[in-house]
Formats: sequence, structure tokens, C-alpha cells
Amino acid sequence: MVFIRVRYTSAMNSRWMLTVLKRGAMFAAVGLLIGAPLFVFAADTNLATVGSESGLGTDSLMTIIGRVISVLLSILGVVFLILMVYAGTIWMTAGGDGKKVEKAKQILINAVIGLLLTLSAYAISTFIINMLTDATGGSGDGSTSGSVSPEHLSNSLGSGVIRDHYPARSASDVPRNTKIFVTFRDAMDPSSFITGYDVSGTPDDVSDDVVATAIDSANVKIYARADGDVAALTDVAVSFTEDLTTFVFDPTAYLGSSTEDVTYAVYLSDKIRNTDAETPIDSGGYLWYFTTGTTIDITPPTVSYVIPTDGTTKDRNIVVQAVFSEAVDPTSATGTRLADSGFQNIQIVGTSSTAPVAGTYVMSNSYKTITFTSTDACGTNSCNETIYCLPGGELITSTIYSATPTSATDPAASVFPYDGVVDMCGNSFDGDADDVVVTDDDYVWSFTTTNDINLDGPAIESISPNIEEEDVDLDQQVSMTFDSILDSSTANSTNIQTVNKEMTSGESHELWYTFGTTTLTSDGEEVTVASQVPAKTLVTISHGTFLASDPTIPLSYMYSVTANQGVRNEYQNCFVPGEGPTATGGTCGTSTASPYCCNGTASTTACVLF
Repeated sequence: MVFIRVRYTSAMNSRWMLTVLKRGAMFAAVGLLIGAPLFVFAADTNLATVGSESGLGTDSLMTIIGRVISVLLSILGVVFLILMVYAGTIWMTAGGDGKKVEKAKQILINAVIGLLLTLSAYAISTFIINMLTDATGGSGDGSTSGSVSPEHLSNSLGSGVIRDHYPARSASDVPRNTKIFVTFRDAMDPSSFITGYDVSGTPDDVSDDVVATAIDSANVKIYARADGDVAALTDVAVSFTEDLTTFVFDPTAYLGSSTEDVTYAVYLSDKIRNTDAETPIDSGGYLWYFTTGTTIDITPPTVSYVIPTDGTTKDRNIVVQAVFSEAVDPTSATGTRLADSGFQNIQIVGTSSTAPVAGTYVMSNSYKTITFTSTDACGTNSCNETIYCLPGGELITSTIYSATPTSATDPAASVFPYDGVVDMCGNSFDGDADDVVVTDDDYVWSFTTTNDINLDGPAIESISPNIEEEDVDLDQQVSMTFDSILDSSTANSTNIQTVNKEMTSGESHELWYTFGTTTLTSDGEEVTVASQVPAKTLVTISHGTFLASDPTIPLSYMYSVTANQGVRNEYQNCFVPGEGPTATGGTCGTSTASPYCCNGTASTTACVLF
């Protein structure tokens, strides 16, 4: 477990001139009532990015408005006190002069009226701000203490049921012919996404379904942001992977424009169900934006590198991994291979049989890595979990098949379901990486297995930010480097969690996050081609903007990252948390008596957050 404290403090010195009038409080109240909504209409969702790039502050607009209103209220409180003292002085020194007494009464009445108007204006402005920010995708909790969530309706990603999606949040220059993909932790009910689809009472069994493909635009809204959700697309075909965890939305017409960038919104309703009839998306739903460019993608995907590499020898409990040059469509690259049937777009064959090895192909690393694990149980790891093996003492040949292209000049796959691997725009896989896709343009490599089983587990070499590090940049990626190659599919939100808390209020805010894996050489260089030797894995966590701590309020935001034993290496051995580093780079050093590693210190009890 690693704690991160995000602190950002800014100071502002201003000189104020205040002319105290009898109705000053009233004018200020009206100013609050009129001005606060205008700030909201001026909001720009890219404020934080602009601030970061320009070197200016990156506090959210709602935080700035809150601080301005707090300052104004403080000043008006002083004005009210001055008026009360002034009126009291006039009254006490009136000496029976009726005009002076009447003047003092009028000042007192005006001051009280002004105070009431100010408080009423503040309450009304807060309500209006909440409604406007809800309508424009901002946070609607109305807080002015800095605890406003920077990205409203985002918490289901990472923290909730959504594991990943494509295009990513705020992605730009997205090809117009892209499809939209969402991957869930749970198996989901297809009838939640598809109009007219009938699961026949068995949402987890598709064999008896009444099939339909048209999007349910009540539960899934895809629309140009400028047009609003009333213009949500309806001409969209929906498909899904056999495990019901990834759903694909394929608009019939190209998105966007050939002459200008267009920003799209995708909204998933909180009424979407999983196969247990639960509604796991957070209350309010999930919302994200991406921007299309002006071009159509006709570049085919290629293999960047594979693990194990060609010609090497590995112990038989190795998992097989292929890393692509870009994201690939999971409906073309994932599935289950049975002994004599099933998924066939990627095949792994030993020398003892012509039949492909039975096992499962899963997607990870933002849809760029495919991992194969056999279904032949062969032992247990140090966490007493079953591990699975390839045939031992054999030459293992792996083949990634290219989908049949439309033509020699058009790489788009010509058939669906796909008969090979394609990218997110439907371009067939280019096995020889010559930018030309032809029939049987496959990628083949081989390695040899031993009869041994490797039981060495992974450990964390380094982390960033460090344990209890302060002054962390609000957009800094979180990362951890493991001393061996990981099974990329285990670097996910089930096995690595990120949580947060504001220490004064004890409350958490919305924080989405996703995972990426990068394979490194022993020298720490990124593996990008097959000739490099993979040695270890860097796991990166991309996330929503951290919130800024400010001791003058006070606000203190802390963030925690927890990696559990579900993280496994390429030999399916579990990560032992006690092998994580201390703040100075040493080993936590857990034992049977102290099995927990909390902020680099061995503990007898489970780690307590914050």
C-alpha cells in the first residue's frame, strides 16, 4: 500500500477599496446572484489543461468561484458589523434627537435586509450552479471548499464496474471510422445494450437468445457534444465478446466531419444490468468524451513484440503474450479454445498434437496486449492458486491470423465474424508489417518448453510517486516497476486499486483510472521490437485529475495505491506484497507473523487507509 499526498498551495494578495453605503450589502447580494451563474456559463472543460500548459494555477473553476464567494461573504460580514456599530453609535449619541434615532433605525433595517438578501442570493446561486454544472457535465455537489469532483460521472471506470473503454477519455484525433468499445468487470446482460434482444431468461447463456443488433439508445447514448443527447445515434450495430464483458458499438455512418474535429459524448445509463440482474454502474451513469479528427484509418495493425520471444526456452507454466502496435478489436482477438473447437484467430500448437492447445485468450493494456493461458492444470503457486501449463518438452508454435481483407488496397476485413485479428477500425492484421494486407498475412513464431515449473514470484523494484510523497503534480501518472515480466491481464482494477480521501471531511471524490503495461529490458529500456530481450514490467496508472490540497482552507487530499496478490508474473506466480519497496528503496520484509506491507513497513494487521 502506498500513500500519496497531493498538495498545491497558492497565495493571492489583493487591495480592496470599500465605500460603505447604507445599501451596500444589498448591492453585493444582487451582484452575487447575477454574477455567480455567469462564471458557470464561462466554464471551459479544458481549464486545467490550459492552466497546466501555461504555468498558471490548475484549480477547478468551481473551486475558484467558491473562494471568490467566500471572500465576498467575509467582506460583507465586515460591512454588516461596521453598519451595526455605526448605527449604534448614532443612536447612543442622538441625545433625544428624533431625526438621528430614525436615521440609526433605518441603517439597522437596511443592514439586516442586506444581510438577508446576501444569504438568500448565496443559496439561490448555489442551487443554480449545481443545476448548470450537472447539465454541462461538471460536478453537481455544490461544494465551494475544493472538494468538487473534477470529472462528473466518471467513477465507474476503475473504481467501479467499467474496466476500460476505447476511445479513451479525452482522446483526440480519433479516426472517423472507429468503433466504440466498453469492457466491464462483470458479464453483462446483452438486452441492456440492444433493442429487441431477448436472453430467454438466461442472460449468461447466449445459445438460446433471440438475437438483435440495434443499439438501445435509452441506455447507451452516443452523440456529438454540440448537438446534445437528443441527437443520440440510433443507427449503431452492437456486438459483444463470448464472455459478455466487452460490448462493441459500430455506427453505420462515419463519425465526425472531413473538414473539422468533432467532440463526441458517450453516456452509459445506471439502468444497464449484468447477468445477475444487478445495475452495477454508479448512480447517475457513466459519461466520457473523445474528439474525432478528419481522417479515415486504413493503417493495419502489426505485432510489436511477443513473449516468449522467438527461439527461446521457457518453463512450461509460461503464459504467451503478444503486444500490438495499436489497440485491436477484442471480438477478433479474445475467446476460449476447446480441445477440438472454439476460438481460432490465434492458435498455439505443440509438436505432440496437431490440435491447438486449449486455453483462453484475454485482452489488457488498453486493448493492445493479448495473453493466452492454457487450461491444463499442473500445480499450485505460492498463494495456493492453480497454475496451468503448456505441453512440456516441446516446440510450441504460435500463429496470429490475419482477417481476410476486402482487397489488396483496402485492408478492411471483408467478413464478420472476423476470421482473423483486426484493429478498432476493422483493418486486418498485417503479419509481415509491410503495410500491405494480403490473404494469409499471418505472424508465426516458436519457442521451446522445458518439463519444469517455475515458482518464482514477482517483486516491486520501484514506485512513483514515492511513499507519502508530497507536492505531487495533479496529473502525474502513478507507476510501479516489477522485477520480472507480468501477465499483463492481471494488471487491472481488481488487483490494483486507487482510492482517495480528504482528511478534514473524511470524504472521497470521483476518480477514474486505467492501466497500461510496458515491457522493459534489464537496463530499463522500453521493449519496442522483437530483437530486444524482455526482462521486467512497468505498470502505469492513468487517472482523473488529483484535487489540490490547500492548508489555508484547510484541505488535505491523500491518495492510496494497493497492489494485492492477484497480480501475477508470466509464470502465473502471485505478487507477494511484502516484497514491495520502502520509501528508501529497501524491502518491506513481511513474515508469517507480519504478513502485511503498509507504506513500506511490515505489519501484523491489514493496512488502514490514511
